[in-house]
Amino acid sequence: GELTLPAASKDELAEMLRVIQRGARRTKEIVQALHNYSRGDDDRLVDVDLQRGIDDSLDLLRHHLRNGIKVERHYGDVGRVRGHAGQLHQVFMNLLTNAAQALGERKDGGVIRVTTERKDGKAVITVADEGPGIPPEVLPRIFDPFFTTKDVGQGSGLGLSIVHGIVERHGGTIAVDSAVGRGTTFTVTLPAE
Repeated sequence: GELTLPAASKDELAEMLRVIQRGARRTKEIVQALHNYSRGDDDRLVDVDLQRGIDDSLDLLRHHLRNGIKVERHYGDVGRVRGHAGQLHQVFMNLLTNAAQALGERKDGGVIRVTTERKDGKAVITVADEGPGIPPEVLPRIFDPFFTTKDVGQGSGLGLSIVHGIVERHGGTIAVDSAVGRGTTFTVTLPAE
């Protein structure tokens, strides 16, 4: 017996096409992200000015910082970090984008606090938001590859996994502290010159 499938309606076909397009876009984002992190021109180790990197990231993210979102910068004298400038830039972009998206869920915006300080010969960077926080059952998984809480097509799910990898490759650590209803703080610690 031949299997006959019921004809799909125009709406169903359009929805299938949208799902395929979203999947293709997501795959493209993933490939692009992987390409960006494996670029040969970023193999040079340089002295990275962290505060300038954060400021550059905030400039690029201006369109995300709407609806009353404010950014407070508290910069200490952290010195420079020896590393891959492009990769560290991706760390800041990712953490700041996540913070902006978390605050985007609030009607009244809120504050992102970015702090840099030097502690025990290390540069400590914190990015804190007043967003909804990360539920405790999700928290242990946020650095897993492809884990995402975003809708299909909204994010590649590579963000925090790649951030974690970059920070470790630079001899540093990344930690997260979050409370539902109170916000989230990411702390990146890197060896400073």
